[in-house]
Amino acid sequence: MKTYTLSQKDVLTISTRYEERYREYGYSPRTLDWDKGKQLTRFSILTSQYDFHNKEVLDIGCGFGDLNRVLHAKTEGVYRYLGVDLTQALLSEARSRYGSDRVSFVHGDFLAMQLPQVDYAIASGIFNLRLSEGDNNTFTEQVLRKAFLLCRDGFAFDFLSDKVDYRKENTFHTSPERMLALAYTLSRNVLLLNNYMPFEFSLFVFKDDSFDPKCTIFRRWLHLHPEADILSR
Repeated sequence: MKTYTLSQKDVLTISTRYEERYREYGYSPRTLDWDKGKQLTRFSILTSQYDFHNKEVLDIGCGFGDLNRVLHAKTEGVYRYLGVDLTQALLSEARSRYGSDRVSFVHGDFLAMQLPQVDYAIASGIFNLRLSEGDNNTFTEQVLRKAFLLCRDGFAFDFLSDKVDYRKENTFHTSPERMLALAYTLSRNVLLLNNYMPFEFSLFVFKDDSFDPKCTIFRRWLHLHPEADILSR
């Protein structure tokens, strides 16, 4: 895989933006450009396809680390979490709220870091800001490919859709068709959800794309839905 990292200018632009917003808004969705306060809904969607109990989770662009609220509720606290972000102020807030022997945070550019294998990777909102120097499509592709290599089981990312009638100058809107085509280069077992918010979508890529040749159903699906195996015979 070709090595690609954010330019120093883009890193500085992103980190400065959120440092300034944090100084203005503090611990608030507005700091992260989520003005309408729907982030827990997004996290619920992103965690809807996996069992996180006793699993290791990588949160790319973790912000305040609030994904932990949903993970804790789903697993009763039995999970391990590593959050990565470019902005030190956000990480400091995250550590003060969620840091523990099972929950840790590191500072840096995901694409430039050496990171451990995990079961799942989650990313919410990291593709929404238009880069000033880098190419957003290349950035997105490289994040997906690296995440796929790091994950044992799969990843879930969300995006602003390009199926909109209004765009801000600093936002980047992603083609669902392009993301689905990219996902299929990684696995046959993929899911794209665009049924929860009209202008956003989530992409899930499952590492295990093996299937039962007798019924041509993914083994992962059969494990989760054993009744399907009986009905397909």
